[in-house]
Amino acid sequence: MRTEKIIAGSLQEAVEELKKTYGDNAVVLSSRIIRKQRWSFLPFFKTTMLEITVGIPEEEDFKKEVENRVKEFERAEMVRRSAEEAFKTLSGDQDTSDVGEGLSLRARRVLSRMVYRGVRKEIARKILEEACGYDIELGMLDFKDDIREALKDSLRRNIVLEGNSFQNGDLKVIVLIGPTGVGKTTTIAKLSYIFKKTGKRVGVITLDSYRVGAVEQLRSFVSVMELPFKIAETPKDLMKSVDELGDRDLILVDTAGRSQHDRFRLNELKVFLENLKAGIYLTLSANLSEMVMYEAIMQFGIFPIRGLIFSKMDETSYPGSVINVAYRTKLPVLCFTTGQTVPDDIVMADYDYLASLILEEDHEFRSAGGTS
Repeated sequence: MRTEKIIAGSLQEAVEELKKTYGDNAVVLSSRIIRKQRWSFLPFFKTTMLEITVGIPEEEDFKKEVENRVKEFERAEMVRRSAEEAFKTLSGDQDTSDVGEGLSLRARRVLSRMVYRGVRKEIARKILEEACGYDIELGMLDFKDDIREALKDSLRRNIVLEGNSFQNGDLKVIVLIGPTGVGKTTTIAKLSYIFKKTGKRVGVITLDSYRVGAVEQLRSFVSVMELPFKIAETPKDLMKSVDELGDRDLILVDTAGRSQHDRFRLNELKVFLENLKAGIYLTLSANLSEMVMYEAIMQFGIFPIRGLIFSKMDETSYPGSVINVAYRTKLPVLCFTTGQTVPDDIVMADYDYLASLILEEDHEFRSAGGTS
């Protein structure tokens, strides 16, 4: 992008000159008031002028930006369609036929356990088929190796988790969005601690100035960790805060909860985020019904959702729903939260933890890092 300067007598003149000379692609980078000589032969006569610095995208930059926007739109539309299809499936009659046919006794037991925990029958069958091999003596599918390891391998092929790989990534800004009351603020605090512990220099920004005490709650968490904290009440404030935290390795952005039915508030948040280069993660509470989760994904699909966070895993008896949602949407899962305690109750998503959900083992907090 190259830069040019425009000098005009007023803002209106500058805007007209900008459109006439550079078209609609130019971006205003900065402006300032200057004093300029009106006539060269009378140096003591000066007038006030407006100097505007504009950025002119090169053709390749513009094409790349358009391509990125198209990809974001296509990805968001794909996620929305996946959620919509899953929602329709759950709204209709469920196939109650026996999906355990051709499975060994112990494979059937695991299948029953998965279904009892909330995993949909067709998804449970798919995961088990890939975890098993055909046993000639039994004449049916059975686990080839240790059950846990076989399940982990199958889950790895069917569900995307990025809890461990993300920590080594180069994403600069993470934004948490989601319905009201899902625990975004405490999740931000927990993630701040985890990433700081791995050696990253973390900064935190909140857009949640609506709820009484929300800012102070997050500020208190962040101050204990001695991390920089910013409050942004406008889109301009947000961009300025991100710029001021430019020396940080990672910036975490908290947002106010929005009902998936409140289109006005969702569009309001979209204005904040539309020019921000960030990874947007949708936070869903595990104790929501699966249909409500898909509904939230559809409505929040106006954002280019990069992945999912599942909170309140300790408040559901049917954690299989998170497996269903991750399987059907193909969205990566970043982490799970397992309680209100900061910074402890969080598990960066890994396949060992997911296998423990299926096997009905104690899936409370084991370690922030987990194992893969």
